[in-house]
Amino acid sequence: MMFSEKLQQLRKNKGLTQEEMAEKTGEEIIETDRLLMRRLRPDDYIAMSAWDMDERVYKYLMSPVCKTPEEPLAWLPKKDPTSKINILMLVINKEDGHAVGIYALNHEVERDVWTVSYVNRYDDWGKGYTTEGMMAFMEHAVSVYGAHSFEGECAKENVSSAKVLQKLGMVYDHSSSYSKSDGSATFESDVYVLEIQ
Repeated sequence: MMFSEKLQQLRKNKGLTQEEMAEKTGEEIIETDRLLMRRLRPDDYIAMSAWDMDERVYKYLMSPVCKTPEEPLAWLPKKDPTSKINILMLVINKEDGHAVGIYALNHEVERDVWTVSYVNRYDDWGKGYTTEGMMAFMEHAVSVYGAHSFEGECAKENVSSAKVLQKLGMVYDHSSSYSKSDGSATFESDVYVLEIQ
């Protein structure tokens, strides 16, 4: 069964209301064969330095690379760890406990679309973690939050990220562009979507 079909089946057979399922999430832990995901916490800034200070990782990201490990403390404590529209998960390798990256789903309420984003430490690239983790995260969003529309955007030259979005069942929708928040670069981009009926 393809991933998009699996998501549609989940949506049809979930059985519980969104509220009932949200109550059952508790600490909201998502588990896959190799990964454990939990809500991001302020004290995770230390683990985040493994990717936050790496220019290779930040090449296509909106924000500039961090100059110090403490930089995320400007925004991390302000994030609501129980938010039902801005969900940031720390991704942990179950075998040795190291932090792989952060995966995020943001619900744009007006459009009723969940935007997909992810960042992995450089030495964990190419291991299939993003596809594995985001699939489970999206399934979770369908079951718990009633998500039915997903969107992801990547720079046209970021072929690896485009492949991840396609493996998640997303299809090309339109071209766009985005700029880094400090204005240092602008990228032509492609937007991919997945609709769960």
